[in-house]
Formats: sequence, C-alpha cells, structure tokens
Amino acid sequence: MTVKIKFKKSEILANILLNLAGLCIGGIIIFHNNTLISGKNLIIKIIVFAGITALIFNLWIYVHRYVKSLNNVSAFEIDELGIYNNISKHTFINWNEISCCRMKTVQMSSGRHSKILIHTYNPSLSMTINTDLLDIDKNKLLDILNQKNDLNKSFYS
Repeated sequence: MTVKIKFKKSEILANILLNLAGLCIGGIIIFHNNTLISGKNLIIKIIVFAGITALIFNLWIYVHRYVKSLNNVSAFEIDELGIYNNISKHTFINWNEISCCRMKTVQMSSGRHSKILIHTYNPSLSMTINTDLLDIDKNKLLDILNQKNDLNKSFYS
C-alpha cells in the first residue's frame, strides 16, 4: 500500500507572501533616496541587499514547491520499498537502510516547529522532514513510518 502525502498549500502560500513582503520592505530601504551617503547608511544598505538576496532564493524555493503542488506531485510517499521525499529534491531511502524514525521539536524565531528525523545506518543518508509543509498530522505520519519500519524489520529478521 502506497501512502501519498500532498504539500500543504496554505503553508507554502503564507511563506511566499512573507517573502514578497520582505522584498518590498527591503526594496524601499535600498531605493529610498538619501542625499547624504554616510558610512553607516552604506553598511545598512549592504546588509539589506544581502537579506534581499536570501529572500529571493527562499522565494524561488517556495514557488518551486507551489508549482509541484499544482502539478499534483506528492510531497512525500511511503510504500513497501521505502520513503520518497519530494519536498525539496527527490530523495529515496530504502527501508533496509533505516534504523529508526523519531520526532524532534526545534525552537526557531517563528516559534516551535516539529521535524521528523529518519535515522539511517549510514548517517550521510539520514533525512530531516519539515512536517509543516505536509498535509498530514505529524504524529500520524510518524506512526505510519514506525509501523512500516517495524514491519520491514520483522519481515527480514
């Protein structure tokens, strides 16, 4: 049985709007006419320009995710073979490579966010899943992952 999880469009749209608002504010700061160019003013504009660059990159990522959601690409898939993560780039992890799945809460400037950590026997293959972008309850997703992982371990033991 394959479980296909869609993107949470409302979360993606909110991020797009916040990035656009930040770009507008940054643009106003950069292009505000100052007849006096002091060292302090120049440093502020350089910092704002760096922020604008980061916002453009972040905006591109969220627009790309929104286009995926409009094209009905699943954000995350779970089947008998393993896990397919399409949130950022297409990644696959086979069940035989997974040691465990667990929840981790991360404190960020925007609040507390839960992430699911997929631990593998090869640490370079481990995966962190941003559950805020998925249209499923994070606890339900963790239960499904653990059930599939336990079923795979009992099948191959």
